[in-house]
Amino acid sequence: MLLKPESDGTAPSTDELLQTMEKGHNHIFKMIRDDAGDFVVTLSEGKLAKEFGLMKEQLLGKKLTDSICAGINRHVLPYYERAFMGRVVDFETKISERTFSTTLSPIIKDGMVIEVVGSSIEITKRKQIEQQLQETEALYRSLVEDTLVGVYIAYVEHPGFVYVNPRLAEIFGYSQDELVQMTAADLVIPEERSIIRANQERRLQGERSSIRYQFRGLRKNQSMVDVEVLQKTSVYKGKAAVIGILQDVTERKQAEEMIRKSEMLSIVGQMAAGVAHEIRNPLTSLKGFVQLLSRQPRDNKEYYRIMLAELNRIEFIISEFLVLAKPHVVIQREHEIKQLLEHIVILAETNAIMYNVEIETHYEQGMPLVPCEENQLKQVFLNLLKNAIEAMPGGGKVTVTAKMEGQMLLVAFADQGCGIPEERLGKLGEPFFTTKDKGTGLGLMVSYKIIATHGGTIRVRSKEGEGTTFEVRIPVG
Repeated sequence: MLLKPESDGTAPSTDELLQTMEKGHNHIFKMIRDDAGDFVVTLSEGKLAKEFGLMKEQLLGKKLTDSICAGINRHVLPYYERAFMGRVVDFETKISERTFSTTLSPIIKDGMVIEVVGSSIEITKRKQIEQQLQETEALYRSLVEDTLVGVYIAYVEHPGFVYVNPRLAEIFGYSQDELVQMTAADLVIPEERSIIRANQERRLQGERSSIRYQFRGLRKNQSMVDVEVLQKTSVYKGKAAVIGILQDVTERKQAEEMIRKSEMLSIVGQMAAGVAHEIRNPLTSLKGFVQLLSRQPRDNKEYYRIMLAELNRIEFIISEFLVLAKPHVVIQREHEIKQLLEHIVILAETNAIMYNVEIETHYEQGMPLVPCEENQLKQVFLNLLKNAIEAMPGGGKVTVTAKMEGQMLLVAFADQGCGIPEERLGKLGEPFFTTKDKGTGLGLMVSYKIIATHGGTIRVRSKEGEGTTFEVRIPVG
């Protein structure tokens, strides 16, 4: 076996250079410009040249526009024009499904471009990878930008946001630009900002595990929203960062509260049935004997009157329990809601005068008939109207409104009382919870039950110092 001697440092021969170019995975070429201004090939070597039939033997002395790839070459002629003006030019071309990158470098002598040296390489795989990266980036951006939950990024050592998606901005009522100028604490009610500070401290101390927590957020319009956050420490642009997902759980919490109240109603109903069954019959007997005794000529009739009044009160409470204990067969007929409301307003006027309260009514014209059990609906409306009147011991105005909202009838009772604290609003309708000094809470509980059997809802809006509004919605169709 013969070994080639080591290089003696002399420059490689022309043949050696040509052999090297022929093995290269590219296309090396040279061009000059003839007197007519046409581009003439003087060199064409490399594997790509061989593959496309562009070797020197085939192109030597030919014009660029006469080559096998004449159609493509005409398209790139402006690039060659710029190269012969003395500029280095880069451009891409496509042949079938393959992509090539070409660089043209001018050779200048005595201030004149005497020839242009070009090099082309295939970049098909690179372009495919770039396309895949772009599609992946677009997919992830779409997932984050269009998702139904809020997404945010914040550096561990800085309280502000680095990024927030549109959904997070929507939840809190800000724009994305506004949110990135704020901190997480700005989006939490003051009473719960310690939750945010505690979790930030855990991150600063190096905790990297996932943290899930809930808090009451503060929207731009100062209303509250219940949210749940799941966050984890990661790395963003070389820095430790928190990546979090935030979800509006207001409706979920309301649903959970409804389930809780429903379960409580079921328990109370069972208790009510037992209590009513055990004591109603003895009470009936006792009431009958007292009535008999009251007819006898004695001097203690006042005692009988008091006893009967107290027994009537006990019987009323038992009747309220029975409404909760089991569903009754309710025969619903169509009634005119305006007439029904006018009736209960007349009944409540005497009580309103005692409290120095004015009752103002607003009834929408042309309201349809409402399918309902008249006496039950009167019971609910009278209870809510009395509550509104009694909420203003110093006097004021109660506004009764009836109008249509789509397929729902809305009846609202608004007072100008002291309002109900927000933490107590959620307990309204629970047994034995009341805002009155001598109330049992059963009246409002029964009202909720009656409206639920009519397929409707009762909603309460209240602000301390401004008053309370009870809104009853009942389906009409």
